[in-house]
Amino acid sequence: MVKRYLRDNPIHKKIVPYFDYFFLLRPTLYFAIWVMVVLGMSSAKIHLIYYPLWINNFDLSTFLVFSGITLICSGTFIINQITDKVSDQKNQKLFLISEYIKIENAQRISDIVSVMGILLLIIGNWILTPLGIIIYILWGITYNKPPFQWKKHPILGILTNMVIGIILFLMGWLHVTGSGGLEFKLLITYMIPYVLCFTAVSLMTNIPDINGDSSENARTFSVVFGRRTTTLLATLSVGIAFYLSYNNSDPVASTASISAIPFFFFALFRNLERDILRAIRYPIFLLNFFVFAIYPWLFVSVFIIYYFSKYYYWHRFDLHYPTFLVEND
Repeated sequence: MVKRYLRDNPIHKKIVPYFDYFFLLRPTLYFAIWVMVVLGMSSAKIHLIYYPLWINNFDLSTFLVFSGITLICSGTFIINQITDKVSDQKNQKLFLISEYIKIENAQRISDIVSVMGILLLIIGNWILTPLGIIIYILWGITYNKPPFQWKKHPILGILTNMVIGIILFLMGWLHVTGSGGLEFKLLITYMIPYVLCFTAVSLMTNIPDINGDSSENARTFSVVFGRRTTTLLATLSVGIAFYLSYNNSDPVASTASISAIPFFFFALFRNLERDILRAIRYPIFLLNFFVFAIYPWLFVSVFIIYYFSKYYYWHRFDLHYPTFLVEND
C-alpha cells in the first residue's frame, strides 16, 4: 500500500516537468558515451598494470573530463533533436522540442552546455580539448546541419559515428597515459574491437527509424541497403570484434562481444522488431556490466541516470523507458 501510494502519488506529475530541460540533454545516451571513455582508460591501464580490477580511486581531473565530454555530447544531442524534429515525430519518438521546449531555448542551451564542456576539458585535461571540439564539429555540425547533414548519407553517417567512437576511446586512453602514451600500434590493437562494437550498435539504431527517415528523404544506411544488410554488417562487426579481442587477450572486449553475438544472430535470422531492439539495448548493457568490475564508479553514474530516467519518463509520458524488457507481441 505504501509502495503504491509513493508510486502513484499525483505529486510526481507536478514535479517531472521541471526536469524537461535536463532530459533535453538525452542522458540515456550517456551509457554509450561513458563506457567508451572508460574502455579507453581501462585499456590503457591494462597496458600499464596488466589486467587491473576494481580501480576505485576518484580524482577531480577525471570528474571534470567526464563532465566536459558529457556536456559537449549533450550539446550535439540537442542539435540532433532540433534537426530531427519532423522525422522523430513520424518515428513516434519522444520529443520535447517545440511541444514543451521552444526551439530557440533548446539551441541556446546547446550552445551553453557545449561551451561549458570545452571549458571543463581545458581545466580537467587540456590535452583532450581539441578532441572535444572535434566531437562537437562532427556530431553537432557536419552530422546534423545543412549543407552537410551527413546523418542522411548512408556512408558518411556511419563513418561519423565510427570516428566518434574512436575519439571517445582515445580520450580515455590519453587521460590515463598522457600525450607521451600515444603508442599507435598498441592503441589501435586495443581500440578496434570496441569501435567495431560501437559501430555495430550505431548501425542497428538506424533500423527502427527507417520509415520516418525515408519519408524525409534521409538516405541512411538502413534506408539505402535495407534492414537485413544492416544487421548482417553489424553482426559481422561484433564477430570480428570478438576474434580480435580474443587474440589480444582482452577479457572485457572478448567476453562482452561473445555475450552480445546471440542477440545479433536473432536479429539477423528472425529480424523481428523486438530482436532489433534487443541487439541495440543489450550489447550496451553488457559492455557497461563488464566494465563495472574495473571502474565501479561507472556503476554509480549509470545506476543514478537509469532509475532517474525511468522515474521521469514514467510520470511524464507514462512510458517504461529505459528498460531491458522488450515485449514479445
